Amino acid sequence: MKYINRHNCQRQGDSPILWLLFLLLCLSACSSDEEEIPVQPTEATKLYVYIYAPKPAQPTRAAYDGDVNPIINESAVYSLQIWVYGHSSHDLLSYYASTQLSSFSSSNPYQLIQMTIDETYAETEEASRENVDVYIAANVANSNCHVELDGQMTQDELEAALIQKTTADPFGLTNPVSIVPANVGLPMSGVLRNQPVTGTAPVLRLDDGGQVARVQLIRTVSKLRFVFSRQTGGETLTINSIKLDTGKLPIAEYIFMADDPPYNRHTCHIKTDEGYDATTPNLLSAPVTEIAENENPAIYAWGYDEATPEVYEDRIETAAANGDLTQKYYYLRESDEQLQGEIKFQIGSGEEQRATFTMIDEGGFSRNHVWTVYAYQAKARLHVVVVDTTPWRATEKNYEFYNW
Repeated sequence: MKYINRHNCQRQGDSPILWLLFLLLCLSACSSDEEEIPVQPTEATKLYVYIYAPKPAQPTRAAYDGDVNPIINESAVYSLQIWVYGHSSHDLLSYYASTQLSSFSSSNPYQLIQMTIDETYAETEEASRENVDVYIAANVANSNCHVELDGQMTQDELEAALIQKTTADPFGLTNPVSIVPANVGLPMSGVLRNQPVTGTAPVLRLDDGGQVARVQLIRTVSKLRFVFSRQTGGETLTINSIKLDTGKLPIAEYIFMADDPPYNRHTCHIKTDEGYDATTPNLLSAPVTEIAENENPAIYAWGYDEATPEVYEDRIETAAANGDLTQKYYYLRESDEQLQGEIKFQIGSGEEQRATFTMIDEGGFSRNHVWTVYAYQAKARLHVVVVDTTPWRATEKNYEFYNW
């Protein structure tokens, strides 16, 4: 048998060009065999969290027939942080932070947040998956609350987080917050505890009996509103000072609500062992000399025509926007005390006088509430009408109403 050297033999008629092409093809094949093929990374598992804006209105204690539109900038979110912990293990499973401005409206009342969550947790079968605790803080920053929250905080640290009077006095009496802090907003929070998580990778969601669970933001501070007006053609009205009584505003309040009784979104969550503020400053930085006038100030008094809360709220805001009423807002730490105070005023060139105002019960100045004191001048005297907050029970004429 004739032995053929396949590596060295050369057929008749072969050309150098063909051999060159053959060599290039071999080199290309070897190169392809050794080259790593890029592997597409698997998609990270996301936890879908639906955040709902502070509600336009809480149901009133005795009557509720619709929503009360909030002041737009009160519900603006400038910064957002979310923590997800294992309910039993207390391990941090996910953290999210954003400084992208978002505003909620009636047409878009929620925002969907997609959070990357721990893969080991995500891969656990749904039936064996640990429930979670979800905490959300909006507009809580050192610049307005003197609190710094971050993604390294333990669950215990988050539960203990406070807005309090220290060297500064966020949302307190030393420097009362009379407008929504620009580009920072009002602090809000929301919390869901012991919440099941359903779904399979790459998408999980908080579950509420087969429905998507919602985390409701709640304004953590309360709102005190003074409304003034005078009768057209009457004497001038000057508001010289507004003061709250001492010992009514707590030194510290918790950022997040507790869920054990008696706590709910209608109660206060303050740190009582810190005590109460002994400061009694004038809430006004200067006397209010320009008081809006209208033909019949009495129609803006609460109870004038037994308007429902949402109708009354809309009436006040509309009249103020039209220049018929003068308003002053104060955003303060919530309080479980029965707030009271005094207004010093002057009608025409007469002597300074004093009028008092008092909440109907204690605990009404809680987070996400608004308390209105309306004072108007008619027939040469000042009438002070307090919008009462009543116990949580049905009554025929008295209602509790909120801004959110």
